[in-house]
Amino acid sequence: MIFVTVGSVAPFDTLIREVDDLAGRGLIKETVAQIGNGKYAPKNCKWFRFERDLKRYYQDAEIIITHNGAGTLFEVLPLGKKIIVVPNPDTSQIENIDIVIKLAKEGHIIPCIRPYRLEYALRLANNWVPRRYERPPCRIPDIITRFLLDSSEQK
Repeated sequence: MIFVTVGSVAPFDTLIREVDDLAGRGLIKETVAQIGNGKYAPKNCKWFRFERDLKRYYQDAEIIITHNGAGTLFEVLPLGKKIIVVPNPDTSQIENIDIVIKLAKEGHIIPCIRPYRLEYALRLANNWVPRRYERPPCRIPDIITRFLLDSSEQK
């Protein structure tokens, strides 16, 4: 199954149209799309606007096609799935393009900078194996503790 998610920040009708077109031409099968606030409703694949939890879709998917939202990316990366990232140019998340480039260079995702290139990205995904993603250690608690201790010693 291919799962497509556009997140909740902004519609991404160009991506949903492209997925729907590929499904209509029989180039992709068994596709479920989370279309958010988009105006375009797919005709050739299952879809919904929002659900509280997308984990079951992520788990069932062989390929995840997603926008470049950092929250979504860092939720799906540890799953070891084939992930195609299509940046949504109509959001402030376009600034996340650096994350997309870095993750692509490290072999964790397939970037697809334009929705019309999705067919090509899907062909690449057929024989591609993602490099395992390991979350970097979170140092925030240590930084806060150091800050608080340094602040208290200065009094």
